[in-house]
Amino acid sequence: MYGHEKVTVIMPAYNEADAIGQVLDELLPVAAEKGWEVIVVDDGSDDGTADVAHKHGAKVLRHTRNRGYGASLKTGIRAADSDIVVFIDSDGQHDPKDIPRLLEHIGPCDMVVGARTKDSHVEFNRRPGKKILGWFADYLAKEKIADINSGFRAFRRDILLRYVHLMPEGFSFSTTSTFAMLKGSHPIEWVPITTTRRVGTSTIKQLKHGPEVIMLMLRLTVLFDPLRVFLPISGFFMLLAVVMTVINFIFYRISVPSSAVILGICSVIIFMLSLVTDQVSAIRRELYNRQ
Repeated sequence: MYGHEKVTVIMPAYNEADAIGQVLDELLPVAAEKGWEVIVVDDGSDDGTADVAHKHGAKVLRHTRNRGYGASLKTGIRAADSDIVVFIDSDGQHDPKDIPRLLEHIGPCDMVVGARTKDSHVEFNRRPGKKILGWFADYLAKEKIADINSGFRAFRRDILLRYVHLMPEGFSFSTTSTFAMLKGSHPIEWVPITTTRRVGTSTIKQLKHGPEVIMLMLRLTVLFDPLRVFLPISGFFMLLAVVMTVINFIFYRISVPSSAVILGICSVIIFMLSLVTDQVSAIRRELYNRQ
């Protein structure tokens, strides 16, 4: 449990003038009572979001153009003067009164995530993509992830700063930070929360952003645990080579088809590449841990 550490609540905002005032009305009294710093990062809004936040008494940092959700969080992280940072959305989905519940677990854990329960509001058209992303993430992480991309979470700032350079500028900051912490073997806690319908329309597009998230997860997995990616591919190619050879033996003639030879060679090359990348990954981790 956190004690006397300083806490900064970071709220990225892009064209959220209709919602951010209500969120700040709920958050700022709690922050004043607890002594938290509140930073709103306006990501190039053109609807007066920064003015609304400023009038409500929040510290406002502004981007001159829209740079992305992740870029806003990075700006807030670097500007924070605290030991702990908390991310909360500005669209009214999250209840600021849940922040103390997250902070209760900081100390033993380096990251605490508000995991959305089944009672939480999720747009119907996003559920299939969320399911597919969840299955893929569980496989790469080798464990069940309660909520891969919840935007409501708390970090020890010194730990998070180690991974900021890996984080994307776009909305997938949440997913990437989850993977970075998991693959970095940091203790994590999942705290059940209930979210409500957001004010306004989400800017997330599944067909556009889904593949981007998957590529980011693959990149991080290759960085921290490359065998998890390369070994299944190598094994699949070798299995195909064996199956094609067996079929050729049974139905045609006793010989190894050229396609099976090519697949077998590809399998061996990928396997050897996986060993090399695993050694490079181990060396990088060792050097990094010495710093």
